[in-house]
Formats: sequence, C-alpha cells, structure tokens
Amino acid sequence: GDAKKLFNEGRALEMQGNMYAAQRIYSKVTKILPRFIYGWSNLGNTQVVLNDLPAAEESYTTAINLCNENIKETEATFGVRRCDDLYVLLLNRGSLRMNNGMPKEALKDLEKADTLRGRPDAIVLQNRARARELNGLFNGADRDYTTAISMTSNEVSPFWLRSSLVKYQLGDKQSAFDIMRRVENKFPEAPEVRAAYATMLVGCKNDMDAARKKFLEIPDRQRLNYSDEVYLRETISWPPAAIETLGMVTKAVGEGA
Repeated sequence: GDAKKLFNEGRALEMQGNMYAAQRIYSKVTKILPRFIYGWSNLGNTQVVLNDLPAAEESYTTAINLCNENIKETEATFGVRRCDDLYVLLLNRGSLRMNNGMPKEALKDLEKADTLRGRPDAIVLQNRARARELNGLFNGADRDYTTAISMTSNEVSPFWLRSSLVKYQLGDKQSAFDIMRRVENKFPEAPEVRAAYATMLVGCKNDMDAARKKFLEIPDRQRLNYSDEVYLRETISWPPAAIETLGMVTKAVGEGA
C-alpha cells in the first residue's frame, strides 16, 4: 500500500516536471519493492531526463529482466498479472542506447520492440529507422521513415529531417528535397533545418547562392558547429553524403576546412 502511494506520488511529480523529486521517490519504491517492474522503468525515465544515461541503462535493463521473468511465470501460472508492455521497455532502452554510444545494441532492442508490437507503430519505426541509420543500414532506415511519415503525413515532425537526409544519401534527390522543403516550412528558424536545407539547395537544385544565403541565416556561434565535421558525424550523426555537400557550402562562405 505505502509503495503504491509513493509510486503515484512519483508519477504526479514527474508529470509536473519535478524530475529530481520524482527520481528520489522512484528510487525509494525500487528499494521497498525491488521486483516492481514500473518502479524501475519510471526511475529510468527520470534518469534519462536528468541525463544520467548509465544509471538509466541499468534501471531499464532491470525492468526488462523482471518483465521477461514475469512473462515466463504467467505462462506457467494462471491468475498472475502479465507484463504486457515489454515492447515499451525495449523502445525506451533502445532510444537511450542510441544516445549512449551503443548503436548495435539499440538496433537489437528496437527490432525486438517492433516484433512484439505486432503492427506498424510510428514511434517504434522512427526510432528503429534512426538505429538502422546509425548502423549504416540506409535502405532499411528509409523504409521505416517512409512508413512512419505515411502514418503521420499531415503533421510534419523533426524526424522528417532525418528521412530527407537518408533519401539524399540513397540518391533520391527529388524526394529528399520535397520532404526538406516541408520541414523548412514548419521549422524555419531551427539551425539544423537551415543547414540541411542549404545542403539540399546545392545537392538537389545546384543553387549555391541560395544555399550560402540560407546557411548564413544560422546565428554565428551555432553556425560554427555546422562547419565542424566531428559535430556533424558524431553529435548529430548526419549521413556521409549530406556532410560532404554541406562541406561545399561552408567552404563557399569561407568557414569550412
């Protein structure tokens, strides 16, 4: 009873955005009820928000192991409540692993999440697309992004930018440009959107003047990031073709290597 009350208190704090307090409470819950799956998974969620990724990896893994044990147990015993959202736990750990330098493990989690989901799910697909991309599997990434976009086609989302860059990598320049134009229309101020749109203006339309102008709309300090190949490759993980084309733009404005 007490643990349940505490858990609900933690959820209320989490919903209010008070992550430190929520984390303290979930941590208590896991000590009182060490086999309570959602104590661990919610603790993991707060650790991700607070950027403690190794701790979150541990919490999610504990939740996944407990959920797997529970599934085995319910197959053998009638009347035990089954852990039926293993796919969500794998989705969370897979998303975390992409940001924690574990792209291969992330892809495994997201492949499993997709299988368990049993039907196309836009959130699972856009995460698996990103994991496929990070593993250099651009054709598979393109299929996932295209399906995810078709499921949300009226609502342009930031992940559309990734889809456009993957299409550009695969040489489908017209589709890459069409998607990027819609992204630019929706998020015209975002520095990454300006950099990506400048890339497309050169790579798809051969218009260096327009590309230079677009690139120079990025505020000075942020613009330096997009002249830095390590930032493009490692921090925001752009595919190689887009990095190469943007390099032509940064050279043209006198900021590239």
